[in-house]
Formats: sequence, C-alpha cells, structure tokens
Amino acid sequence: MKGSDEMKRVVALFMTFVIAFSLVACAKGETKTEAREGYHLVVDSMNRTIEVPDNATKIAAMNGPTFEMCLCLGAADRVVLTKKPQTSNYPAALLVYPDVAKIEGFNNVNPSAVVNIEDYLSRGIDLVLYYNNETELEKFDNVGIAAVTPILSTSDITDIDECLNMSVERYKERGAKSMKVTAEALGGDALEVFDKWEKYVNNIIDLIYSRTKDLKEEDRPLVYWGNTWGENILSSYVLTNRAYEIQLAGGRAVGPTTGGNFPEINEEQLFEWNPDVILVDNHGNSPELVKKQVLKKEKYKTLSAVQNEAVYRIPAGVFFLDKGSTTALMTLWLATIVQPDLFSDISMVEELQKYYKEFYHYELSADDAQHILDGWYSSSGESNE
Repeated sequence: MKGSDEMKRVVALFMTFVIAFSLVACAKGETKTEAREGYHLVVDSMNRTIEVPDNATKIAAMNGPTFEMCLCLGAADRVVLTKKPQTSNYPAALLVYPDVAKIEGFNNVNPSAVVNIEDYLSRGIDLVLYYNNETELEKFDNVGIAAVTPILSTSDITDIDECLNMSVERYKERGAKSMKVTAEALGGDALEVFDKWEKYVNNIIDLIYSRTKDLKEEDRPLVYWGNTWGENILSSYVLTNRAYEIQLAGGRAVGPTTGGNFPEINEEQLFEWNPDVILVDNHGNSPELVKKQVLKKEKYKTLSAVQNEAVYRIPAGVFFLDKGSTTALMTLWLATIVQPDLFSDISMVEELQKYYKEFYHYELSADDAQHILDGWYSSSGESNE
C-alpha cells in the first residue's frame, strides 16, 4: 500500500511537470502581451512580465518582508508558505495574526539559496514572491508557477549624488514600487488597500520633508547605520541604500560607498566619522545585544553617539520597521531621534497604534507599541534578509 501511494505521488508530480512545461513552452523567451483567461499580467521590480492567477490561493511569501506586505494588503490568509522566522520570531506578528504560527516555514531561504522546485509543486503553490535571483526564478518559470520579484536586494542607484539629489516625488514612486507590484500580483481588494496605503505614506513623507528640507548641513547630525550580523557593528550598508532616508529625516549619512550588499568598514573609519547617531539593524538579535556590542564596549566609549547614548536598535514589528510597508514609519521614527525639536509633536507610539488599526486591523496597546520601538524580537538564530 505504501509503495502504491508513493507511485501515485511520483505520477502526480510527473503529470504536473508535463502540464506546466506545455503551458510555458510556447511562451518561453517571449514577453507576454496578453494573459490567459483567469490570469493577469504583472511587471515586477526586475521588469519581468509574469502571468499571475487572478486570485492566487496558495502564496509562498519568501522574500524578506513579503509576508508583512501581504498582511498589510489583506492577503495573509492566502499565504501558505514563508520563511521560518516569520512564523515564530516576531511577537507583534503573532499578536496581529496568530495564524502566522500555523503557516509552514522554510529555513535558509535567502537571495542565493537553491530552490527545490518540487517543494513548491507538491504544495500546489500558485504564486511565489521571491528574490531577484534569475537562475532560481527560471525554475519557477519552467514549471508554470508565477514567481514575482517585488523587492530588489540592492539599490539601482549607485551614485551618492544622484541618490541625495533625487526629488521627493521620485523617492515616493520608488518607495511604493514593491507594494504596488505585490498588490498587482495579489489582485482584487489589495489594489484598493494599496491606494489607501500610498496616500498615508505620502502624507508622512510630505510632513517630514516640509520640516527638514531647509536644514543647513551643519544642523544635520551624522548618522551611521550598522547592518550587523552577530555582534559586528562594522558591517554596514552601501551608502546609497539608506542615505536618502537619513537625509529626509534631517541627518547626514556616513558609510561605505562600495562593497556589495553588506560592506564592512574598519574601526579607524568609524572613529574618523565619529557619528552623532548610530543605528543598529541587527537582523533579529535581541535589543540587549545592542548595548553589549556598542554601548558597553570600552573601545567605543569616546564615540559621540556612545557618549550621548544615541545608539538605537531598528524597531521590529510584524517585520523590521525599515522594510516592507513600514519604511515611512521608520523614517518618521528616525526624524524624532535626529531632529527631536522639529518633531516634538510626534508620538511614535500613537503613530504605530494608528497604523496597526488602519492596515493590520488590530488595536495595538501603548506598551506593545513601545516594545516594537525597542526592537521586539524573539530570535531563533535565523537570518531574515
């Protein structure tokens, strides 16, 4: 009996491959201009045109914050597969959507991971939100599974002057692209939610910009964003990745100008910059680790940020606040830190409560909002990029 069941499974998978290949064979290498009935076309962040089911019911949200984006857009109940840490490591996610704990999670999913396509075929996945890895995306294409890339792993702007001098309108458009692509892939009510979300985000950006745009350089504190893995504060972001948000918030960004996704600086460079504010984006390590790795280390005691205790963990809610749908909230939070006098009327606790009610349909307590601002996370040791 066991052998018979195994044979049926093998035959079913074989037939799935045959059907999938027949669907994509005629279109492979061509750009679609018209979708089949029951499907629609989506142009993702890599400018790939993908045929997506009108109402995908089994979604794999594998790229970083894509589960959070699905939740914001009202499609969390259609997500059946995600990254393992999302199902257990974010206390705010478990509060807002307890069923996230029941979603199947994969470990070791990252931009360079090798996809086992059978994992997705055997689960009947009909939409994958995935990284911009062309080799792995082709595996989904080859078997007829719609795979959309909402988020690019690195910024497409590599020149720091171009980054800092972009118009606020261009920044808004770029910032909304990932959510727009995701909403278009999800279809239905997600498009209406996106419109409401975009208006909310643009209002926040306009508010911040109106208060910081005329600041002189000497009135902008230096901000270093450490993208730490483990306890290494010297790991960072390429400057163009975060410089505009820091400028928008009223600061001046310091950091490496080249070096891939997570370049590393040396201690001499950090002391030469001597930042006024240090941000620690530590990929899920506990908030207490921030103090251990920076504030309590003797070698860093002369840094201005350490002396003024201006070292902050990036907040963590349903996902890290600087990613997904909540980047504008992160920038507003940063503005209250970098320019406290200009933003003294802003309560980030109240702003989080408003956002959670409006887009997650959850009444967030003031205490839990503060936990989020403190970097609320329960680490299992998994990376979440």
